[in-house]
Amino acid sequence: TKRTIYYLLFSSMTSPSLTIGTALLAFSPTLTLLFLIILPKPQLTILSVVAAFAYLLSAFGSSLIWLIFNAIFQFTNRNQENSIGALLALTVPSVLMQWFVRMQFVKLYFGVEDVIRKSVAKHEAEESMDVTTNNTTNNTTGTQQQQQQHAETNALQLQLNDLSCSLASGTG
Repeated sequence: TKRTIYYLLFSSMTSPSLTIGTALLAFSPTLTLLFLIILPKPQLTILSVVAAFAYLLSAFGSSLIWLIFNAIFQFTNRNQENSIGALLALTVPSVLMQWFVRMQFVKLYFGVEDVIRKSVAKHEAEESMDVTTNNTTNNTTGTQQQQQQHAETNALQLQLNDLSCSLASGTG
């Protein structure tokens, strides 16, 4: 099996350096985004994995649609080649399936963002209530308490912007 893998990767028509070079050329932009931007932030890593799962779901749905339509076209055109109509009938539903799954992914992402915003707002309201009750008992200054409150809020919030999220989703 090692010999077969070696032969498939490094057949007589290509040298190992050419194979490795073309692989690096093809995958280096994606790997650069992955290692420099996405992997250092755990939220972006999760987002990238969920985006990859959404893509796999769309590919699975497209495959099911293709399997059904292909069986129908082979049954109706028994001895004929695939026609342009059959190829379009297979392509258009696959594109629509990917569009639908991506739209559901974006809808899910905005829903999660909304839940996080509400959770942070609720936490800030609870903290402001605690600050007002603690102000009467403690002698700490208001700026120290505000700094502590902002540190907690920043820890709870996802530090994501649209560019980083779109890069993570696209890489996934």
